[in-house]
Amino acid sequence: MLNQVFLHETSVVASRQKIARVEIHELKNIPIQPPPFRDRPKTEGAMLMEIETNDGVIGWSTSGYTHPVTVDLVAKFVAPRILGEDPFRTDRIPLLFDRHTFERPLGRAFVAAMAMIDIALWDIKGKTLGKPVHHLLGGARDRVPVYVTHGAAYDGAAVYSREELAAEAAHLVKLGNNHVKNTVGRQAIPDPKDDYLRMKAMREAIGPDVKLSMDGNLRMSIAEAIKLCNLCEELDIAFIEEPVYYNDPSVLAHLRSRTTIAVAAAENEKFAARDLLVAGAVDFLQPNVNNDGGYSQGLRTAALARAFNIPLSHGNGNGPHNIALHAGVINGGLVEYHFHKWMAYNAIFEHVPQPESGYLTVSQEPGLGLNPKHGLIREYKVN
Repeated sequence: MLNQVFLHETSVVASRQKIARVEIHELKNIPIQPPPFRDRPKTEGAMLMEIETNDGVIGWSTSGYTHPVTVDLVAKFVAPRILGEDPFRTDRIPLLFDRHTFERPLGRAFVAAMAMIDIALWDIKGKTLGKPVHHLLGGARDRVPVYVTHGAAYDGAAVYSREELAAEAAHLVKLGNNHVKNTVGRQAIPDPKDDYLRMKAMREAIGPDVKLSMDGNLRMSIAEAIKLCNLCEELDIAFIEEPVYYNDPSVLAHLRSRTTIAVAAAENEKFAARDLLVAGAVDFLQPNVNNDGGYSQGLRTAALARAFNIPLSHGNGNGPHNIALHAGVINGGLVEYHFHKWMAYNAIFEHVPQPESGYLTVSQEPGLGLNPKHGLIREYKVN
């Protein structure tokens, strides 16, 4: 009886909620922990969105796209159209914008803004209902497997040598991680043999029982990707992520037919997830809620992938926000712990899940459990 009363009162409150304030904060020079054995990068920036309802519930989100044009876009174009709307009607929000706008003439900034809005509204839903977001998305599990991406050279630092990659990988494994990933194809002209030697050095450093993957970042031709995969098959690579230009479905499908290494794509979408699935181009689909329409779109992508018996994986630095999707849906999978970008999350938010024995335990707090640290916005916001 008490539960029925609570649910009734909660539904009444939710039905009266309206979006009362939308604000985006551009942050700069936030101190972060540098990677093992290096002294930079030491700072990071962020784009943080805050949406408040008329009854004082605040939803938070961030974006993988940090161009300052997003600030003006949200303030002058997006926010005025969603003020007064019901925060629970997340599929209504895109319909408030005309068809031509929604089809991306404003580019990546508009897509990022819509993703941030959706994520913040799901945070509001969870906080209003007293439920973690991953339960609202389906609640399939309360922990998710994780892999660690490392060895990325940022802030003008020199590219990691083979020896540095091996040492850093071994260090991360000693900390209890059981799956590591590094980037291939970074050269101005990709060199499959050199990348093979780099991956081999990592394999020798971590031993045969730790999973090892590689990320192509859309840099290789099909010939280069085939050569690299054929060389690396002896290293027992778990998957290769987005190895070829533009994620072309037919090209990825051809690569899949020429290697036993699993292929993952869709973090950087040029082609729709449906095109990749129909072409038989991927073993794992990699939606990123921060780039591709938030949790609402993530649910649609997960359902589409399930129809093709394809599991989700993840390949973007916004791991803490993607945990909820992978924990929520039945075909959820790996979440990426991108060392550099996760350190930014640690610096921005109060409580961020951390890897333990190859898993991340999902927050059980209402909403996403990702609320910014006190005073952070005031100290680091760009005026």
